[in-house]
Amino acid sequence: MDSASPQNSPVLPPDRLRAARRLFIASALSFVVAAALGALFRFGMLRGDFFGLQAGDLRHAHSHLMLMGWATPALIALITARAPALGLQLPLRATLSTGWLALVLAVLSTPAFALYGYRSAAIGEANIPIAAALSGVAMLVWYAFAAIFLFALRRAPNPHTPNPARSLLTIATGAMVVSSAGAWALAAQMITKSGDALSQQLAVHFFVDLFGIGWLLVGALALLRAETSAAASATESRARWMLLIGLPLVFLAGMPAADLAPRILLIGHLAAALSAAGFMALSLPLWRALKGWRRVALGLVMASALMLAAIAIPPVAQWGQSAGLRLFFLHTAFAGAVTLALISVAARTFGPSRSPAPATFALAIALLLITLLPLTGLMPTALSGRWVLVSALAGALGATMLSALATLQALLPRTTPSPTPSQAPRQQ
Repeated sequence: MDSASPQNSPVLPPDRLRAARRLFIASALSFVVAAALGALFRFGMLRGDFFGLQAGDLRHAHSHLMLMGWATPALIALITARAPALGLQLPLRATLSTGWLALVLAVLSTPAFALYGYRSAAIGEANIPIAAALSGVAMLVWYAFAAIFLFALRRAPNPHTPNPARSLLTIATGAMVVSSAGAWALAAQMITKSGDALSQQLAVHFFVDLFGIGWLLVGALALLRAETSAAASATESRARWMLLIGLPLVFLAGMPAADLAPRILLIGHLAAALSAAGFMALSLPLWRALKGWRRVALGLVMASALMLAAIAIPPVAQWGQSAGLRLFFLHTAFAGAVTLALISVAARTFGPSRSPAPATFALAIALLLITLLPLTGLMPTALSGRWVLVSALAGALGATMLSALATLQALLPRTTPSPTPSQAPRQQ
């Protein structure tokens, strides 16, 4: 479905492509494991027991591996591979090392999250919060990537030449760094057993929303923008300012109305409106330029923006919270838009036979989202029943198997030579 047009497409350095592809495929395997953990969680919902684990801890393990072990290293891999189109000269080994470290730490912390969450574990005579400690080291790795990116930004060959994709990545990297304040705050409260439920919830929402929407979704949109040679426009500049202003405060819109003062909630709703407008203004001009699965990924980005726009309306936001639609939004934005953007750009960058098939991943994403909807308040009470949990489990298992198939196929040796990898996106 996603045809590549080789004309005017630069051939990227083979060593850069090979090294970045190794990290990307390893990250895709983390997606498979994270999807399996999601299936395990749905199986626990069906049987009414989570195998001796706490439901919240298992959910933490699933989401942590999906965001930190799949999306973050995969995004770093593609940023490294596509550095020329971004107008950056990123050091290959140093940049990819941050991706590998992020991946390894995410994998190591996953069982710790599943067993203990943020709680301390008894190791000998010491009580150590293993997951929190590993997460803290992972955030130091993010800072290292941000420092490398900032250094490359300052040494860009044409730093004053407008490059919309590079500007979006700058916003994304800044969001990654700033969001970590929420993770540090949550870890500190859990370790010291201080703070109340509201302060912990604020920390979680600030981190997850700014990290997921600001770093991953904006980063994915930056890669899609780098796929086109369209000139920079004043509209894009204004849209980026909307994201800069809105994203750090959008987490307030997701808080229960009873927990915050009306004026604080209003700030959150305005931030959601600004963020939604920014995403739509950046996405709409790309619709005709992108083809195939990259356009489908862009459609999921716009669907996420529409959900943000809905959150900007207080009654709709309250209804969405009561109906449990936040989980559907997170899966649409992260498992949907971010994942398909990364997979479709990887197919163009590394070659269709050298990366997971976008069509297979798209089917896996569709299964996840379709079987998640009946678990929300959108399902009429008259239609609810055990079948809802059975279908949710079936969808999660299907998504796991499809993603595993697509990733393993990319690892198999080919009897026929793959197309030249980049035949990939044009430089800007």
